[in-house]
Amino acid sequence: MNNQYISSFQFIGNSVKSFKIKNDFISFDDEDAFKKKLDVFHSVQEIEEMEEGNVLSGVLQLNIKVVFSEGKKKYTVDLIMEGCFIAPSEIGKDAFEKMLAINGLTSLYSVARGFVQSVTAQTVLSGSVLLPMFNVVAYSKDLNKKEKEE
Repeated sequence: MNNQYISSFQFIGNSVKSFKIKNDFISFDDEDAFKKKLDVFHSVQEIEEMEEGNVLSGVLQLNIKVVFSEGKKKYTVDLIMEGCFIAPSEIGKDAFEKMLAINGLTSLYSVARGFVQSVTAQTVLSGSVLLPMFNVVAYSKDLNKKEKEE
């Protein structure tokens, strides 16, 4: 591997803080028959400078709720996942927080997609829940716009 392409911003690991499924025994044979709703929210839980190695460490929390509904039947997934990230402290806390919001969110959402697909494959008659790809850049722009309006 060519080390010149390795990012200084690194994903250390993740944990599932909460995972809930409500299943009215919907089969996903005809996914087009369902109304689908996806809500995503993130928050930076903490950023700290670690004395050893001049490293910034940050925890990002990701909340995902997806609902498939057909009439009164619902299949709901609620997930709260946290990810830990590090970067050299010379990039500064502001830049690190921006990296958490874009790079960190992108990485953690990808992990969440795999987790949700794997677990939900065991909870429905056929198929699984595959979270759609998520446009983090558009999401971030909307958040920044809302913050400026407030």
